[in-house]
Amino acid sequence: MNQALKIAYLGPSATYSHEAAIKQFGPDAEFLPMRSIPDVFFATARGEVDYGIVPVENSLEGSVTYTLDMFARPDPELANLTISAELYLPIITNLLVGPNGPQNLADIQLVYSHPQPLAQSRGWLLNNLPHVEFQEVSSTARAAEMALENPRAAAISNRQTAEQYGLRIMAPGIQDADFNQTRFLIIGFQPYEAVAGQNGRATTAIMLSIKDRVGALHAITSIFMKYGLNMNRIESRPSKQKAWDYFFFIDFNGYPSQPNVAEALQELNNETSWVKVLGSWLREI
Repeated sequence: MNQALKIAYLGPSATYSHEAAIKQFGPDAEFLPMRSIPDVFFATARGEVDYGIVPVENSLEGSVTYTLDMFARPDPELANLTISAELYLPIITNLLVGPNGPQNLADIQLVYSHPQPLAQSRGWLLNNLPHVEFQEVSSTARAAEMALENPRAAAISNRQTAEQYGLRIMAPGIQDADFNQTRFLIIGFQPYEAVAGQNGRATTAIMLSIKDRVGALHAITSIFMKYGLNMNRIESRPSKQKAWDYFFFIDFNGYPSQPNVAEALQELNNETSWVKVLGSWLREI
């Protein structure tokens, strides 16, 4: 009998990260909640789990900078971690109340949630609860716990949280956009392996540091054009090693084993201070 995979995720349980982990690895895996995104990285790097899953981008709110910054950290134990897959999770936010909580919207005086779901539901909240106070907490699960303790409060979270904590969904699907999704990355030490019959677009993520000279960024983007590589995403983050120094994160179509990608990476090495391949996987079509 195969031993269940151990998966680290940003806890506590019943959060969107937990939901994403179950979707990716199935209910039979062993899920270990972590206090923070760095804890997910270090637990994976130390071999305490087989994989970690971390949020990296939301379609409404943009990048999760904590995740990007972890890839840029110089810790030796993190050096060989790789991105082996990604997952898109539709984010459906619900207004939850406890069994002894508010009976209707007019009874609500306070709404708890993590900053991301609050921001993703702000339009609905302003239209339907214009005089209610909003309080940011560490997780949607913590919001549920606090709503249970306050008969005048509600929480914003997913259906899994409602089921686990015994809350009632007063208003389902209050997110401001139906296309609201969060992209998660699966990190570990396992290299990418193609699955027979799996559909998707070959995708590679890299991180690089450009040389401090005029036209440096243009030179980099020109290399991608030269080799016919479509950049899906490019983002800069402060290096946190010296003032006004930045790293760039780039996702593009292709695998390093392809001749044009290999040649492009070689030219990028010549045009930058350094380049690091973070991983390759099949992106959902």
